[in-house]
Amino acid sequence: MSAGIQKSRDQLHQGEIEFFSKYYESQNYNTVGWDLRLRRELKSLLRRAGSQPLGRVLSLGCGDGQFEIMLAQHAEHVTGLDLSPEAIEVARRKAQQSGCTNAEFACQPLEDLEWNQTYDTIVVLATLHHVPESELPSMMATIYKHLTPGGLFYSQDPNRKGLLRSIGRVVLGKKYDKYHSPDERELDPSNIRATLNSVGFQDVRIGHIDAMLIPGLFMFPRKHTPMMHAFLWFDKVWCSTPLKHWSSGFNASGRKPKLTA
Repeated sequence: MSAGIQKSRDQLHQGEIEFFSKYYESQNYNTVGWDLRLRRELKSLLRRAGSQPLGRVLSLGCGDGQFEIMLAQHAEHVTGLDLSPEAIEVARRKAQQSGCTNAEFACQPLEDLEWNQTYDTIVVLATLHHVPESELPSMMATIYKHLTPGGLFYSQDPNRKGLLRSIGRVVLGKKYDKYHSPDERELDPSNIRATLNSVGFQDVRIGHIDAMLIPGLFMFPRKHTPMMHAFLWFDKVWCSTPLKHWSSGFNASGRKPKLTA
């Protein structure tokens, strides 16, 4: 890697660390909405897994670990990685307080991961859209390589085609950027599907479960519990119609083929 590329990457990391340091310190999001969002995501992941056990799980970009602690109840073991020291400190504290003994957390950038073992499930929630577009294919190829045969990949990210996101940019103007970190961008579901297929994943699926809840939990950070539940039901209706293709976020999943005799 050239010195210029390394410097650029270090600057991006520092920007991300500073953004999320303030994010976790201020907790400027609706905690009820956040919990509803994670529980919905867990249900979606478990539906996708079906009868196959999650086994040993790697979660890239784990944040404060709340989702991973939920996930640990359904897995053999969960390893969560994040580049934010504050997030990992919170995750470890939450795991200890909850009595979760089969989840561990480490502060580490994705590109520094040594990948010295394989996993049955690899989860990447709200993280792929921080990876430079040129690096996504190689990252997905690495994830594929380090899944066990039959292993499951699952991700969730903002939708480039999201209708409410487009409205939000107009309504919020420059304030829209305060909700997003420096290198964040939205992804095209069809491009992610194509990338997963190109590296060898089978049974690739794109799902839509969010329209208003995730944007809403940042727009209305205080109280408003009934509103968060209303957003949840709004999303269920929205994503059961053709409007789902213009959802605010989407999930992508695929399986590594099982070995044949």
